[in-house]
Amino acid sequence: MKSNGCERKLNNAIDFMYFSDIAGFYNFRSPVFLVQNPECIKKMTVKDFDHFVNHTPFFSGDDDPLINGMLTVMKDQRWRNMRNTLSPIFTTSKMRAMFCLMNECFNESLDRLRENTKGGKTIDLELKGWFTRLSNDIIASTAFGLKVNSYENQNNEFYTIGLSVSNFRGKQMIKFFIATTLPIIKKILGYRIFDEEKTDYFKRLVIDTMKYRQEHKIHRPDMIQLLIEAKEESDQKWSDDDIVAQCFIFFFAAFENNANFLSVISHELMENPDVQQRLYEEAIEVRDELNGKPLTYDAMVKMKYMDMVTSETLRKWSLAGMTDRLCSKDYDLTDDDGNLIFKFKAGDYVWFPIIGMHNDERYFEDPDSFNPERFSDANKDNIKPFTYLPFGVGPRMCIGNRYALMQAKAMMYYLILDFKFERSPKTVKNIMDDIRGFQINPTGGFWIRLVPRK
Repeated sequence: MKSNGCERKLNNAIDFMYFSDIAGFYNFRSPVFLVQNPECIKKMTVKDFDHFVNHTPFFSGDDDPLINGMLTVMKDQRWRNMRNTLSPIFTTSKMRAMFCLMNECFNESLDRLRENTKGGKTIDLELKGWFTRLSNDIIASTAFGLKVNSYENQNNEFYTIGLSVSNFRGKQMIKFFIATTLPIIKKILGYRIFDEEKTDYFKRLVIDTMKYRQEHKIHRPDMIQLLIEAKEESDQKWSDDDIVAQCFIFFFAAFENNANFLSVISHELMENPDVQQRLYEEAIEVRDELNGKPLTYDAMVKMKYMDMVTSETLRKWSLAGMTDRLCSKDYDLTDDDGNLIFKFKAGDYVWFPIIGMHNDERYFEDPDSFNPERFSDANKDNIKPFTYLPFGVGPRMCIGNRYALMQAKAMMYYLILDFKFERSPKTVKNIMDDIRGFQINPTGGFWIRLVPRK
């Protein structure tokens, strides 16, 4: 469907969705407008943000305070207040302090790998499972103030409960599907998307930890501590449920996504030995400058080629297929000359196709290839604004993007110094042919062969 002035007729033929600036289709019973023109995206998500402040209510929590309290679900002024409260948590100084906690988790993971490759022995490793445990331990430490080693204690409570909460398959998938497409049925059945017993575990963990630290004046540079400080300094009266909800969405957003991110980076380095070699050479330079000391936050952010590799990975393997907005009041979208492009009505659902933009050859030449040079100093300014949106766009973009990049870059630095990445007999030939479900998770697994460098 071509957007033609005030025309609002919807066509549910998805084949036509990406052929015009604005297209329409039905997501089950809900009409959705797909906006894929970069200039339109800029106008709607930045310049005229006040018309598109909220996300679409696909993940409504109804009376569940844990879900309604999440930053991603909050609306209007309540969202603005919480965003302002949380923003100081993700400053450079706070990330630098949290980086030390991450280093401990990296070392535990690497120690196990080094033990398994003693004497130059190679190992075939399923990356997704390995990085999921790492992601779990980092979140436990940096967000919940909990010391966990999921390589030694593989069935620890934090890991098993977290795995079940983030596992959108089977019964969990059915519950989510009903809640997002037929919310009235969910309300009649009276169930919650997340198992109450498991979410109560996170509530007790956060509230008990906050209470203990306040009573004993304990300080630790993790998210719980930062939330305690943010709550005390804010003029908003945030409840315990509101604070717990931020820890929970932090866990929910990071647990699987961070593991997927590390897995696809490793896979691309395996598939592109020249990129792997160049990244290794940069890591050697950084290690020499550090004189054998552990990687620091400041040294990590100076790794230009590492940034190019992670940026290209996020372009090719978008962790989110799209981002969405709800039109809060009637809005006339116009071009720079004031000509009407489209009329949106209050209540319209709008999607911005991240994966479509990232794989559009109009914006990224030969999009199927893995080419970090797209993001070099010489080339990155040529990328058309609002075509590269790995963490969303505008004021509602992901608040934890620096945290995710910090974790991925640091772990890849350590891994690339110790190991070469080679194809394993179990490595899938084509990830896309083997993916099932919503995540980048091939059914055959993310297998790779690690070859010790020394």
